[in-house]
Amino acid sequence: MKLKNLIVTVAGLVLGLAGFVGTANAATKTPIMSGPQVITKTVKVGKVTIPANTRVFVSRFTKKGNKQYVSVALDNLTYQLRHVTKATSITVRVNHNFKSSKYTAMDQLSRMTKGKTFSSDASYHQAPTIMFTANQYVEYFSSGNVNKKPLSSTKITKVRKSGNTTYLYAKKNMLKLPDKRVSKKGNYQYRLTIHYNGAKEDGIFPYASYSVGSTYFYTPTGKA
Repeated sequence: MKLKNLIVTVAGLVLGLAGFVGTANAATKTPIMSGPQVITKTVKVGKVTIPANTRVFVSRFTKKGNKQYVSVALDNLTYQLRHVTKATSITVRVNHNFKSSKYTAMDQLSRMTKGKTFSSDASYHQAPTIMFTANQYVEYFSSGNVNKKPLSSTKITKVRKSGNTTYLYAKKNMLKLPDKRVSKKGNYQYRLTIHYNGAKEDGIFPYASYSVGSTYFYTPTGKA
């Protein structure tokens, strides 16, 4: 994916997070929201299977006759769920199979690339990458090719934010990531600290700078 296309995708996600519009269908009495939802019944569309109780992002409400549909984003789900197709979304009929979910501080985190700043398309695609998924996983990839199996995929059990710092907790160690063990039992044994260093400008592209532990990562935010 070219950097400029990725920037458009990130910008679209930010706009999606800003909108949270509810409607209702008289036949199903099911509210439709643009934003985070939890699928309450397993969804199968083509090769894609999304298990019940999976958190997703939905958008583009449509109606055909007395039936209503939403678009479920795939590109922000874990590799395990999305790798069976090149599609970035699927259309799902709404039939009492969604319930609203609250936004978390992790939803504000976009794809991050290891390094202080963007230098070239080549380096951008070769550098290790972190993905923060809608179903609340942190995935670490060896390069910018997120269509390959990640080196690690860890379920996040708790999210906390204080100022410009976001804390992600997990029951298991986040392999390849600089998390710290903060407890010997329970669901919050490991903590990953992500600090937002601010908006930067290097003369090529504006970007958001982060420290993941003590390691620099960045997210392109748009053209200069």
